[in-house]
Amino acid sequence: MEQSIREHSANRSREDQLEALASSAGDLAGEFEREPLLERILVNAVRLLGCQSGSICTIDEDARLYRKEVDLGVGCRSGELFPLDEGVTGAVVRARGVVFFDRYSTVPGGHISTTDQRHSRAVIGVPIRFKSRLIGAFVVFGAEDDRTFDARDAELLELFAIHAAIAIVNSRLKAEPAEESESGRQTIASWTEDTLTPREREVRALVERGWQDKQIASTLGISFKTVEKHVGTILRKTGARNRTQLASFASDRAG
Repeated sequence: MEQSIREHSANRSREDQLEALASSAGDLAGEFEREPLLERILVNAVRLLGCQSGSICTIDEDARLYRKEVDLGVGCRSGELFPLDEGVTGAVVRARGVVFFDRYSTVPGGHISTTDQRHSRAVIGVPIRFKSRLIGAFVVFGAEDDRTFDARDAELLELFAIHAAIAIVNSRLKAEPAEESESGRQTIASWTEDTLTPREREVRALVERGWQDKQIASTLGISFKTVEKHVGTILRKTGARNRTQLASFASDRAG
């Protein structure tokens, strides 16, 4: 009798997984914009894991930043940018893979307040990849104090991460043609030298020459991490997507 109950429960769980994955796959075939689609993928994954909160972030390793795309029950400043060495997403980048924390309080550079109940609960982070590139992170929080995550949870979450990767890449491909033809020139005109601080102008000039962060740090007498943060701020202020585009801005402005 007990074995029959366990088998029925396992079958039901399997059906729930297939239903949730089918729902996410169906959404990918629709006409949803990136944020609504990622939110639907997040909701399906969190629900299937028996949890209530989580988030999906996109990663820009060139700028050393990540962007919180969607949140569910977390309130962690969705839409804002954070340094790539902070939070669960930062841990995913350092590990280049899945990370488990029995308590969020042990996450380096975490953003959740100590008064939030999730601060004392488990959390899992799974990388979102496209080909060999790390383009995002999928994070889910335990719903109860005694909830922990294991390899089976990671395996399931990685399936949803594939759907999230497709949504992210498709949205970028859709946006790129318009950005290449219009926003590049508009961005050049939207900022001036006064937009940057004196130190940021120094760093920008060296980045435009193709210098790497370690060379810049040594030349300016500042730390490697300080250079990383300056580069991230410069990209954000100028609207450049990466260091290569920043250099192309310089050529266009000179022309």
